[in-house]
Amino acid sequence: MKTTLACIATTLLLSSFAQAGWSWNKEKYYGAKSSAVEQRVTSPSYCYDAGFEFSGFVSGFWPETQVGLNDNSIGGGVALAYFFGHNFGLEGSYAAHGGGVSQQVGKFNAVYRFPLGGECCSTIAPYVFGGFGVVSVGTSESLWNLGGGVDVRFESWGCVGLFGDFSYNWVDQTLPDFTQFRAGFRIPF
Repeated sequence: MKTTLACIATTLLLSSFAQAGWSWNKEKYYGAKSSAVEQRVTSPSYCYDAGFEFSGFVSGFWPETQVGLNDNSIGGGVALAYFFGHNFGLEGSYAAHGGGVSQQVGKFNAVYRFPLGGECCSTIAPYVFGGFGVVSVGTSESLWNLGGGVDVRFESWGCVGLFGDFSYNWVDQTLPDFTQFRAGFRIPF
């Protein structure tokens, strides 16, 4: 039920941005930028400039063993990131998976993205991330994670984008290691 509500809310949010954003004038936006920015023909999109990003996502959680965790749980979460430029940023995220006693995962990661340049691929950015966090199922344990994904932005939507990523998570104590997959939307502000 929670997953269904999260998907419906995401769809409504993205459709409201799409309706308002299709008339967005890319040339007018570039005209407001300085001449130094306008000359970067092969550079990454301005959608990957420095600033904050809010993300909402659907998430999958697959533990190595079922000791203390539900098997193959689906859930969702939110994240807030700050990028210091096109490439490096920091992200904090929270996700809850399963029903009843849910698996809750909180992470703080360093993110390094690789925005592609050129006319065809300027709004695509593969990225890697890693850091530490906490997993909780009645008891809390620390974890380390490492992963990667792809971020795709839509300039006509005001740089709102979609992303998908995965991470492998090493848990310190009694809970098993697990894999997590996230897919959702990003809104820069």
